[in-house]
This record gives sequence, C-alpha cells and structure tokens, in this order.
Amino acid sequence: LEDKIKKWIFFFYALDANRDGVLEPVDIEEILDRLVQSRKGLFSKGEEKHLRYITLKSFDRLLIEAGSGKTRRISILEWVRLINKNNEPDNESYFIRWFSAAAVRFLFDLFDHNRDGFIDFDEFETLYKILGLNRANIIFAFKELDINRDGKLSKGELYNAISDYFSSSNAAINGYVFGQFRNLDNQYVNKLFTVLL
Repeated sequence: LEDKIKKWIFFFYALDANRDGVLEPVDIEEILDRLVQSRKGLFSKGEEKHLRYITLKSFDRLLIEAGSGKTRRISILEWVRLINKNNEPDNESYFIRWFSAAAVRFLFDLFDHNRDGFIDFDEFETLYKILGLNRANIIFAFKELDINRDGKLSKGELYNAISDYFSSSNAAINGYVFGQFRNLDNQYVNKLFTVLL
C-alpha cells in the first residue's frame, strides 16, 4: 500500500504548481499559464478561455469527489486520507476507474493541442515540461505507453496505463508514467502515514 500511496502523492505534487502543499484553482491556473507561455501563438484568446474553463471544471469535479467542493482546495493530508479511504477493497475499483478517466480527460484537455484525440510526442513532452516532471525518461515512457506503436497516445492507451499506475501497489508497475516517484522524501511520507494511523 505504501508504494501505491507514494504514486498518488507524486501525482499531487505534479499538480501542486506553486508547491504549497495544497491543490487549488491557482495551481491549475499556473499550469495553464505555463502551457500558454510555452506554446506562444498556439491558442487564440477564445481557445485559451475555453481551455481554462474546461480544465478548471475538471478540477472542480475532482474536488467534489474529494469532498472539498465548497472550499475549492485540498491539502496533501486530505489527499492522502482520500486515497487511503478509497483504497479499501469496496471503494478501490470505482474510485480508481473514475479518477483515471478524470485524469485522462484533464490531460487531453490540456495537452491535445490539435484536438485530434491523440497526444503525440511533442504534446507529451510539453506535459512533462509543464508539470515539472523529470524528463530523463520521457522517450522510454512514451514508447511504453504507445502500445500499438503508431507514434501517438490514444485516450485508451493513457487510461489503461494511468489506471494500472494508480491501482498497483507494486512500484515497478507503470512507474514510468509520470517519471520516478522514488524521489519523494521517505521521512515526509512516513509522517503522513503516522498522522493517518
């Protein structure tokens, strides 16, 4: 279970753009700003406005599921409690399926720039850059995710990989999806577990 929770914590920190230990709309806004800045001229003002709207709407769905819809924020401790609760046998499969689908929608909303229903290598590289992920294993990750070897990632390929990533307590299962999560400070993770128990 500890490796599984570490994967979720790693994903939390990928979304926590300002690194303050709380996920809130300002983090999503910062990710969107990085995206727009990195791809100057790619989005018209209308497209940028629509992208902000659908991305923040996806984020709000996550907050509602986490029980933080009113405050529009979730702390790392609330996140770990949510994940711990949803890793109980009765809840696990629903939550992981729901969350994996929500994560894929969110990632495609952000990074499928040409709206062709696929993420190509350039778009995937942008994902790593914008989320501040370690880009050292990006080529390996893309090849592993591209199951049918057509040079692009479909929603199905990404959904299966993310679902396997979040549902497995084995660190090796799809650990490449968002880079190596082993960089997490084990003392910090252990403190979170102590607070939970």
